[in-house]
Formats: sequence, structure tokens, C-alpha cells
Amino acid sequence: MGKIYSSSVKRSKPLVGVTGIIGSGKTTVSRLFEKLGAAIFDADVAARKSTEDVEIISRIGETFGNQIFDSNGILDRKKLANIVFSSESKLRQLNSIVHPHVRKQMWNFVEVQQELAEVALIIIDSPLIYETDLYTHLDFIVVVSSDIEACIQRVQQRNGLSREEIQDRLSRQIPLEKKIKRADFNIDNNNQVKSLNKHVQSVFTNIMRKWESNAE
Repeated sequence: MGKIYSSSVKRSKPLVGVTGIIGSGKTTVSRLFEKLGAAIFDADVAARKSTEDVEIISRIGETFGNQIFDSNGILDRKKLANIVFSSESKLRQLNSIVHPHVRKQMWNFVEVQQELAEVALIIIDSPLIYETDLYTHLDFIVVVSSDIEACIQRVQQRNGLSREEIQDRLSRQIPLEKKIKRADFNIDNNNQVKSLNKHVQSVFTNIMRKWESNAE
């Protein structure tokens, strides 16, 4: 593995955060950026994969006890989620174990992708850009917005969570309106796919134009 890439090192490609509340469709938007030439780092996927790491699993077990493992010693993600989303302090404990591992993977991804000629920009797809210091390392931030009810329905269908569980998780994120005010771009995911495609294309063009203008 190469060195951990630092945001203090000059990049040749814009680093763009794509975020939104749970169920807003940020990953859908990221995939549309990918079709335009973006490389995607999915922080949620990286976080899930980190819980397959032996050292991370060990630290999680030491912190939360054997109750989070099934009879075969496999991490029960639902039990862990029930624990951490019932307590702000426990969620912070889990994040303190997982986030450094994810951040290390992220900077290594950036280091590799910025050297590839076919990559136009690099997307960091993460729900916690403003909840952590990640926003301070990004060149542009795109917030994907959608009606709360639509978000809840998407998550219910995708994850099988109850409305109460989803609302509890939403309460632990910065409200969508505040994220939109702080973002460089807002993409509305309430419309038809064709409209969403056009909006992503427009934002992509604007990002590249601004990046190239700043580089001159």
C-alpha cells in the first residue's frame, strides 16, 4: 500500500463530496457522475468492509462485547446498529474505530485515481461530510436533496428498517436544509430520471469549469 495521501498535497483532479440525508439518493447521483468520468469512493461501502478487518473486528468486540457476535462468532451488524444508534456516545465510539480506517483508504484511493488520465474528478460519496471534518478537505460539495417521505420509503425498501429506526437515524444527521445552505451545489432528486441526469451533467460541467479556471 502506498503512502496515505494528504489533502495538503496539490491535486491534479477536483475532489468532490456528494452527500445528503439517508435515502436521498446520493449514491444514485454518484453513479451518474461516474458515467461522466468520475472515480467514486463510497464511504459507506468502505465502512462496511472495514468491519471485515480482523483488527477492527477485535476492537469492536472489545468495545461492545460478545453480544454483537452470533453463535458462529460472526459480527451481527443489526445488533451492533441497534446498540450504536440508541446512544450518541456509543455511535461516537464505533466511529472512532472505523473512521480512521476508512479515511486512510480514502486518501490512498485519491492518490491512485488522480494519476489516471481517464478520471475527470474524484467523488467522495459519504453521508457524514458535514458531521465530520471531511468537508474541510474537499474542493466542492454537492448535496442531494429529496422529500423526507421519499427518503424514508427508499430506506424501508432497501434496508428493511422501521419508520422509527429511520427517523432516529435522521435525527443524528445535520438537517438537510442546513447541508444545502453550506453546499456548493444542490441536486434535487424528486424529479424524473431524465431531469436528474441533466442536473448532474450541469453540475459536472460547472465543477470542471471552476476547477480549470482556478488552475489557470
